[in-house]
Amino acid sequence: MGLLKAGKTAESAAHDTMAAAGVTEEAPRLDHPDAALRRRAVQALAGDTAQIATLVDVLRHEDTNAVRQAAFVALAGMNSADAAEGVAELLADADPALRNGALETLATMPEHAGDLLEPLGRHADPDVRIFAVLLAAELDHLDTAGWLITLAHAETDANVCSNLAEALGGSGNAGAIPVLEAIAARFSDEPFLGFAVETAIHRLREA
Repeated sequence: MGLLKAGKTAESAAHDTMAAAGVTEEAPRLDHPDAALRRRAVQALAGDTAQIATLVDVLRHEDTNAVRQAAFVALAGMNSADAAEGVAELLADADPALRNGALETLATMPEHAGDLLEPLGRHADPDVRIFAVLLAAELDHLDTAGWLITLAHAETDANVCSNLAEALGGSGNAGAIPVLEAIAARFSDEPFLGFAVETAIHRLREA
């Protein structure tokens, strides 16, 4: 979804014009019916670590993209373990856009997101485990191949293993080949997974 960058928006320019004209504007509130004012209320929470739970709650209930982006930017800017944990909770949400936004935001906090890989990889929901694998691929500079290999040894869901194969194929770690071969044997009745494993092994051997 692309995290918003700081800068003067049409909204802020309009606010400046109103202020210069002496026009009184309603105070921004998180529950305001105007999305522009909700966005400004969210932006006002940036940097306040006591508001992490509030920002996560905004993301769970907000349906306007600009307000969501402002909340993700605020959380990313905090760059803390608590902020990363709050964002990670959204990986289990039913909304795909929210899950993708959470993944992208976590990738901006690698030193904290890396600590969450192990618990996310043990999550009961296979979709969350897939997002953990995708996150590990984004954090490849943290040398997450070892964690991916460990997860692949125990993973029982074919879709998770398919994502594991892709991530391991791009890891450059030839030590992943035996576990990839084991995945193919474990899911011999899943042709799509066999293809993913074959592709991954080929990439590793060519690296």
